[in-house]
Amino acid sequence: MSAALGPAINYAAGQLWAFLRQNERAVAAFRRCIAVDPARVAAWRMIGFLCQQDERLHNDALHAFQRSVELAPDDAISRYNFGFLLHRRGELEHALAQMTAAVRLRPALDQAWYGCGLLLSELGRPQEALLALRRAVELQPFNGSASYALCQACRAVGDEEGLITEYRRIAQYDPRTARRLGKEMGLPD
Repeated sequence: MSAALGPAINYAAGQLWAFLRQNERAVAAFRRCIAVDPARVAAWRMIGFLCQQDERLHNDALHAFQRSVELAPDDAISRYNFGFLLHRRGELEHALAQMTAAVRLRPALDQAWYGCGLLLSELGRPQEALLALRRAVELQPFNGSASYALCQACRAVGDEEGLITEYRRIAQYDPRTARRLGKEMGLPD
């Protein structure tokens, strides 16, 4: 077997194992792939995705997405996932930089706008959070978590009209989230 064929076979095997939900085998195959071809971004990204699913492997996922971003700085999905994991570790500023890069690279990536909004809220920047969360909801209007966070941001900046409008909109498609929100914020039914 030629040296060029080895990484391709291991990558294909990793995809097959991932499809069969055999994550450990998939990660092992992707690791064999990068052992021969350390610049294969797709393999690093798959290692990140698979390791991210197991709480015990989040450091491996973080490393894989970091490597993916180093190899392909214009990869919005890797930046989003790297930012997500940094957020979980409490590295808020670094996470925000990754999320911001993701939305700059792919403006339609609603998850990255949502991540930006959450991070900006945690960093005490409610007006910026409001704008990011509005964009997330515009891009994905049925994301109850983003709508919930948008209501919280509206409350934080004193936009009661925006809060009520979004609350009523949520109630139309996600009554459970609306009830929780109403209870926590003292909103009318």
